Formats: sequence, structure tokens, C-alpha cells
Amino acid sequence: MRAIVGFVVLVCTIACSSVSFAGTGRLIAIGDEWLLSDLAFTAQPAQTTQLTDNISKFFTDGIPSRMLVWSTSPPVGGNVRGVLGTGLKNRMQALGHTWEVNPSITFTPANLRNYRAIFLSGGWSSGTLATLEAYLRDGGNVLVMAGTGDWGSAAAEASAWNPFLNKFGLAFGNTWFAAGSGLLSVPTLPSGNPLGKLLTNVQWGYGQTVTKTQANNPLVEIAVYGDFTGFSPLLGTGAVQPIIGTLNITTKCIGDLNDDGIVDDADFVIFVQAYNLLLCDDPAMPAGCPSDFNGDGMVDDADFSIFIQPYDLPICL
Repeated sequence: MRAIVGFVVLVCTIACSSVSFAGTGRLIAIGDEWLLSDLAFTAQPAQTTQLTDNISKFFTDGIPSRMLVWSTSPPVGGNVRGVLGTGLKNRMQALGHTWEVNPSITFTPANLRNYRAIFLSGGWSSGTLATLEAYLRDGGNVLVMAGTGDWGSAAAEASAWNPFLNKFGLAFGNTWFAAGSGLLSVPTLPSGNPLGKLLTNVQWGYGQTVTKTQANNPLVEIAVYGDFTGFSPLLGTGAVQPIIGTLNITTKCIGDLNDDGIVDDADFVIFVQAYNLLLCDDPAMPAGCPSDFNGDGMVDDADFSIFIQPYDLPICL
């Protein structure tokens, strides 16, 4: 076994928190499907259009793009909701985007790469969370909506989505809240996040919170908070609740070998295993030889010098 030259003790005392994968993938999690419903476009067209425009800009930087919609959520009370609404479709098309709803394609990474963004809500039948994760890590954009009831309960809906969302620092809450006697126009708090730009109200029914699970990850944000003061029932945590969360993936964080958003001792264990194998063509070396940071065909002291740099930065770039 080779010893790393000059290595005595390596401890990451700073949470070098950055999720940085290939491409510029972005994730939006919205806690209630009524925000983009046809009813929302009818009840408060200016605000719903503003939210749609913010989403479009966040995902595409204003470039007309091909969008994919997956959902089997049925209408409620005659109102089309989630990502299936005509109002959402018309606005996205007016912005120059191609809007394809439940097309007859197989839900595979190769097929998904044909789309700049994927919109999902409620029940959907043709795909896996692993495929969605691969698409996002590859630079795609994903929007998911909760609060649909299509999974039977708030907890079941959260359980369906959180294995995916948790990998990127977000989570849906386990409880529906603040329905009152019907759909509500809920004030939002001022937000510096692009999704909150010029947004003052959203349409809300029985929805779920969107929380941040990676406290030290600066790329994960709660983009929009709703002020449910005076509405009932409410969560025990108060009237102001997080309702839209975002993740902005940038570039790959060198040294984050297990893709958990930080460079720490777990990554060092992986690196040492590759370092002891040395040659990238060793059959025991992980596919792609990810620890060979300088691409010279071996994992050696030069790669170790690259690897230790993220430990010295508060944010891994």
C-alpha cells in the first residue's frame, strides 16, 4: 500500500458545501399544485403569469426551449391543476417554448436529454426517480409539485418525492395545511430569489411545505414563503411557511467523489482506495477513474494536491 506523500492528518473542519455537477441543472419544488392551475390563471392572472415567467427565466435564461410535462393528475371540481393546465401551456408557448404533454416516449436519460426542462405533478406513470436524478445531474431542469392528493395522503406524497428531493437538499412536508373554506390567495414575503421576483400572491389549496435539508449548501434556497395569517388549519410552526424551494447546480465540485454536496472524510476514503490502486486501467478502479483529477491515467500525489484544495474553502467551487 502506498503512503500519500506529506499526508499526516487531514480533517475537513469547514462544511465545504456546494452541490456542483456537470451542466447548469436547476430544481424547483412547489408545495401545492394550485399555484399553476387554470383556476390560478383565472383568479389572479397577473401573479400566476409572473410566477410562470419567473420559472421560464430560471430554467432557460429566456431562450425558447423544448419542455416535457408528465402527470396523470385528474381535474378537481372541473379545474385542471398542476402542470396540465391550459393557462400554463399557453403562457409557456407564448414565451416561445415547445410544450409536450405525456408524449409516447420511454422515460430514459437519453430521451430526457432532448428536453430543457421536465414538469411533474401528482401521479405520473412512466419513469423512475433514479432517471430523474441522472437527468438533473446531467444539466437538465426539473419542477415538481406536491399537494395533489394523488398519492392518498400528504405523507405518502412526500415519501414518493423525498428520496429524489433529499439528494438535492430539499423536502416536501408530511402535512396538508391552510385550506380554509376553499382555495386561497395567499400573500408571499418579499424574496431575492429569481422565482420570487415581483410575486406578491399565490393561489393555494391543501398544500405542503418545502423545506431545506442541507443547511450549509448555499445553492439550495427557499425561494418563496407564504403568509397564511388568519387562515386555518395551520401548521404548529406558525403562519409563515416555506412553499417554493430551489436548487441551482453549477459546475462539478472536484473532490466530491460521493456526490453528496460536500468534500469530507467520506470522499477521502474513496480517494485513498483509488490512490492505492494507482493506475486507471486497473480492473478494480471505479469506472471513469473519477479520482484522476488531472487526467494523466493514474491517481497519484498530483491528484492528491488537487483533492485537498476544497478542504480549505468555505464553498467548494
